[in-house]
Amino acid sequence: MDHVVAAIDERGEAVAKPMPFKNSGTGFERCVAYLEGLALDNAGVFVGMEATGHYWMACFSYLVSRGFKVAVINPMQVKAVRKLKGYSRVKNDRIDSQIIAETMRIGDFDETRLATDELQSLKTLTRYQQSLKQEVATVKTQAICLMDAYFPEYAGMFTDMFGTSSMAILSKCPTPAECNRTHAATLAKILSEASRGRFGTEKAANVKAAAKGSVGITLGSDAASFQIKELVSRIVFLNKKASEADRRISVLLQGIEPLILTIPGISTTTGAQIVAEIGDASRFPNAAAIVSYAGLNSAVSQSGRFEATGEPITKHGSPYLRRSMWLAANRPFAEPWVGSIFRRTIARGADRNEHPVCSRGFDAGERECTKDSLDHL
Repeated sequence: MDHVVAAIDERGEAVAKPMPFKNSGTGFERCVAYLEGLALDNAGVFVGMEATGHYWMACFSYLVSRGFKVAVINPMQVKAVRKLKGYSRVKNDRIDSQIIAETMRIGDFDETRLATDELQSLKTLTRYQQSLKQEVATVKTQAICLMDAYFPEYAGMFTDMFGTSSMAILSKCPTPAECNRTHAATLAKILSEASRGRFGTEKAANVKAAAKGSVGITLGSDAASFQIKELVSRIVFLNKKASEADRRISVLLQGIEPLILTIPGISTTTGAQIVAEIGDASRFPNAAAIVSYAGLNSAVSQSGRFEATGEPITKHGSPYLRRSMWLAANRPFAEPWVGSIFRRTIARGADRNEHPVCSRGFDAGERECTKDSLDHL
């Protein structure tokens, strides 16, 4: 991975040619030498870098440790300046470095400060935990697709196909052919041990009967069985890692900001993500700035006397913070006392879409948003 540094003065004139450098200690020293040649001391140089992926973090830390002021810029701001300068269809690292420098010149940026060790750990863990849950959902979908094809009757055998009892069966005999080859007493033992006695002979007989009359396909069943067993094993592994992440997140949150858990609708996972993504709340001048940082503020479309209403949210900023704040704001509406207040407010003629976050609105008597997916965020 290579970086490129460019420099301009207060009038926008280039004071040095753009210079590439490696994402390494040697490369960073090369960058420092370039920057030190621009002013009498490091305080006279204000460095800007685009927050793309994770590549900026090592360089940021290194420059800060050498006494430079550094601001991390939202890519949307850089994109706006690119369009202003007529470079919408031109993109390379040298031009990008000059556009970032121009963004710094015409913008109003404060020095960016990294989070504390605890906050950075919390952010890393909450994002990792979310990725684990997303991976679990993907693996489950793959398993469901295979079961629907090879053993469609199985879906109705258990309340949760991925509950402990069902997973015990899927890890041993996920296809009808394997269930038919397995003795009923063996199935009953597997179920009894997994469910701690809740299921046994009767449930085993039901599974055997469903397998015997299954209309699922049989071609490639051995390969499908192998894949389902591997998927089940992966789900168990991912759930174990997610639980470990949950434990670590809970410990960190208790040491950083435990009071967030006293807010209705805030769980440990949601609260930890909000705290981690916001970081030092004092860096925001008001609550509206945090809403904007999360990308939950409505877009504005106005020209002359025309002003559009019902504009969607901007979706700028942290998607992790946006999702967690949406969940936190929506969850209290499932509480009976909150729902009753909401319905009374609607009865008085309030705008149905005046939900603090979700613009989709509610139906009378419902406790959840009409769209229960988070895709619109």
